[in-house]
Amino acid sequence: MRNSMKKLNTVLFSVVLCFIFTVTAFAEKTVKYSNELTVTPIRIFFAILVIALFVVMEIAFERIREKRVEKRNKKYGKDDK
Repeated sequence: MRNSMKKLNTVLFSVVLCFIFTVTAFAEKTVKYSNELTVTPIRIFFAILVIALFVVMEIAFERIREKRVEKRNKKYGKDDK
């Protein structure tokens, strides 16, 4: 379980770093825009995508936690008998 969590964290961290480096690479040669807050369809799409991914990750981590607690409780239940 720890191995899979470490791998998942590594993959997520790598993806985040790739996006950060991609954005900075493209930002150097583009036209500078003002800092006004604008709502574009692509920003709305990514905002909804981030929210959906956050919800899915929370559900996944909750299920993993429940399985680990159940496994731990079964383990301690065997020791009592």
